[in-house]
Amino acid sequence: MCFRLTQPQTWSRGFTLLELLVVVAILAVLVGTVVVGFTGADEERRLRTLAEGIQARLELARQNALQRNREWGVHVEDNSYRFTEFDPQSGIWITQAQRPFAATGAAPRIEFEVEVEGFDLGPFNVPDEEIPDIVLFSSGEVTPFTWALLPDWDTTPWTLSSDGLAAVTAQRLDPRRLGSSRRATRGDQGNLTHLFNESRSP
Repeated sequence: MCFRLTQPQTWSRGFTLLELLVVVAILAVLVGTVVVGFTGADEERRLRTLAEGIQARLELARQNALQRNREWGVHVEDNSYRFTEFDPQSGIWITQAQRPFAATGAAPRIEFEVEVEGFDLGPFNVPDEEIPDIVLFSSGEVTPFTWALLPDWDTTPWTLSSDGLAAVTAQRLDPRRLGSSRRATRGDQGNLTHLFNESRSP
């Protein structure tokens, strides 16, 4: 008698089109979530880098004004800024083109808002519109100011400030001071100095 061993029969079934579509949809959602997370982190990093870069340039310009015994200025536009030096002979604010003071390109998705306190700017015989928003005096003083960096996404803005004597500081507004259900955006422009002062109070 002859016996023949046979392997058990197995059945295999491929994925249906519907199952494949479901898997693809899930992967797309997961990938999109990761991309959005990375994009948000990149934007926050860019905002902080911009604030700290402006702070460093302001302090360097302040030192230049002191060493050269010349008044320097910062002209702030909606999303760009430039440094100038006052020429007393010609009475002109001359834009600085050399690094690191050369004008930078526009900051995409970030607007600037500057508020200055009353300060004697001195005898600059130029039209008011040509006087810089922030003056860095040869004495080492600066126009007391608060400079806000206002992004167009939902986050807490950065501010730069000086009381006129102290070094320029860069920091974020404390979101706890702005309310638990909201963060400061461009709509808070008129209250930025008040909010900034509150964020520094104990």
